Amino acid sequence: MSSVYVSEPPTSGKVVLETSAGDVEIELWSKEAPKACRNFIQLCLEGYYNGTIFHRVSPGWIVQGGDPTGTGTGGESVYGAPFADEFHSRLRFNRRGMLGMASTGPNGNGSQFFITLSATPELQKKHTLFGTVVGSSLFNALKLGEGEVDKETERPVYPKQIVKALVVDNPFADIVPRRTPKPAESEPHVKTKKIKSVKNKHLLSFADDENDDDILQPKRGGSAMKSSHDLLVSDPMLSKSTAPVEVTPNLAAAAAAECVKNEPEPSAPPASQSKSPSEKDMKNKIEDAEQDIQRLNNKRAKRMPAKDTAASHDETAAQPKDSRKGMLSMLKGSRTNRSGKRSKASKSNASEAELFARINAFQSRIRSTKKTDTSDLDAVETDSDERSWLAHSLRFNSK
Repeated sequence: MSSVYVSEPPTSGKVVLETSAGDVEIELWSKEAPKACRNFIQLCLEGYYNGTIFHRVSPGWIVQGGDPTGTGTGGESVYGAPFADEFHSRLRFNRRGMLGMASTGPNGNGSQFFITLSATPELQKKHTLFGTVVGSSLFNALKLGEGEVDKETERPVYPKQIVKALVVDNPFADIVPRRTPKPAESEPHVKTKKIKSVKNKHLLSFADDENDDDILQPKRGGSAMKSSHDLLVSDPMLSKSTAPVEVTPNLAAAAAAECVKNEPEPSAPPASQSKSPSEKDMKNKIEDAEQDIQRLNNKRAKRMPAKDTAASHDETAAQPKDSRKGMLSMLKGSRTNRSGKRSKASKSNASEAELFARINAFQSRIRSTKKTDTSDLDAVETDSDERSWLAHSLRFNSK
């Protein structure tokens, strides 16, 4: 295929056809076919092809246009008469997209032209070849051959159209157009009158509605719209007095009042919770605490040596009764403060009594240790009992 392009001569001149299928770019061989190229370029400059159709379509072969009458029998050249054919040995109809002159016979060229849709060697030396479609616009040229076509006349049912022909490169500087193309005139604006709708009063559904428009749609500049009270004054069914308007309270306030009304009153606490514990119960608790203390003291006395036991008994006997009363009063006060938590009181009784017992025992140990003679310190230090650290003391050497 490359050899084909090498054998063809260079082009000079370019035209773009704006069609309904897209732009078609055409390059011309103005040196090899000067008469056909001059005729084609001048017709494009004069706007001769603007608005014409492709009146003949032979699918897979050619698509033909350039007739201003659209019949395939019209069109004339810029020379005023048909001009002669031009053949060149390096120009051949060997592929699609080749541009040639359509003619009625030898040397019968006018304004019509055709574009090949495939290789057409049968047209060689019968029609003048003067241009080729270039670039991707070749696909737009192939679109011109698509569509429904009458097989007998080869006329398309919906023909494609040349909107405008533009000369991009004019190799003939001496061409003077005989006429300039007229600018596209905008269609005049036609005022359309509004047609008033007319009711069909013969229908039963509209028989009694003749004056509906007068009642519902007041005329411009007339009086305002009127209600049935204004028009039907003599109707006995209409009331003469204005109905009283009941002012409803605020819905939010009414709902709040209803919620307050339905809210249940707080129930009184049970008698067991509201009443404070009796004096008898308090005495029983104190006695139980004293018994727990005594039981703990007995257990401690069994574990302690005889000397410590005697000292602790003496110390316990020496304690004044006022201290016991104070301790019991403190216990009583703590019991009273926790009367509201009856569920936890039973579990904390034993722990509190044990705490107080340990505190008293610790105090007695300290006091008994202080009363021991210094001569017994060695025995105390060697003793493996857990109380040996109580007898330790600080000694400073005098200088």
